[in-house]
Amino acid sequence: MAPCVWSDGSLKHSIDIYAYDNFHCDDDAEQPEGIFAATEELRTHLNSTPPYSPKENVVFEALCRIVHGSNLIEGAGTSPVCTTGLWRSSLGRQTPEHLSQKHIVYRWLKLEQPRRERTDDDATIQKIYREVVQHLCALMFLLDEIVLQDKPFSEELIPEAHKILTYKVDSAADSYNVYGGVYRTTDVCAGLTTFTAPEHVPREMRALIAALSSEILAAEQVGHIDPYLLAAKYCHKFINIHPFVDGNGRMCRLILNILLFKYAGDFCVLGENEQAKDEYLSIAVRGSQSDQTWKESDEEEAASMKPPWGELALLILRQSRKGMQEVLQHETFLRNPPKCFHRSVQAGHEVAEGSSSKTDEQT
Repeated sequence: MAPCVWSDGSLKHSIDIYAYDNFHCDDDAEQPEGIFAATEELRTHLNSTPPYSPKENVVFEALCRIVHGSNLIEGAGTSPVCTTGLWRSSLGRQTPEHLSQKHIVYRWLKLEQPRRERTDDDATIQKIYREVVQHLCALMFLLDEIVLQDKPFSEELIPEAHKILTYKVDSAADSYNVYGGVYRTTDVCAGLTTFTAPEHVPREMRALIAALSSEILAAEQVGHIDPYLLAAKYCHKFINIHPFVDGNGRMCRLILNILLFKYAGDFCVLGENEQAKDEYLSIAVRGSQSDQTWKESDEEEAASMKPPWGELALLILRQSRKGMQEVLQHETFLRNPPKCFHRSVQAGHEVAEGSSSKTDEQT
């Protein structure tokens, strides 16, 4: 099936307004159906506008902002400027194993650390470098596989992306070559939330992939899809399985954005600043807290409840509209897809392949 964003599409966009949870919004906040209608109107306008100049690569900017925000949520990575600088220095060439101290981005990172209350030693700089570049590589790998090559998500693809994401990024307990791309074998929890028991992780991941495939097939059969709810649902499901020792938050947001881009043509930037970070984390915590109640409900009870990913879906919808408004302000847009997108993804995929081949050599 061709992604609907790049043509008139085999799938129309629809919205299940009853699944979107706006309980925690202000009383005067715009309703989901209004945001959805405005977003679709923006998309129609973008699709009728002449292609943008290659000099204004909105795709590149969006990818860097996605990675910066997702890293910020985890207390990782660096500033937007350094994130962009690191990616520009990596495009079209193999990722260097070690960032040279003479590199201008190295010097930027070193100057930045005292302001972020972190040490500026070489080990810290190299870790930040990897947190940024590997995140970008994993994103580009999934864009190439899922969007450009139109492959489905699979049990093999997610661990491969995680392996790229975590290359040379050790967790608190394990080396990257021990936990990267490998389902965890220990219990994990966050606050009061206990995630899937390790012995059930493989089964739960198989079920997640099967459910996603089934939902997309059903959408093809009826001819319409709610891309925002889809992205929220499988981001939520993934994070509450928590299949890996580390990197689950970044992986769930990669899945979110890949699904959103494939079926809506949108990117969703989350956690760009401290306020946005706190908003996202609060929504994620509330979603996890209501997840168990949802699972324990019978069919009749569940039908009267908002799904635990409903609030996240509303956030994604709002952020998608905001992103398209910014595109219009720059008089740039994504369409059919532009050559610069292919070039960016191809260059990024080459970097990711280099990173993946290195991980293979290590194992």
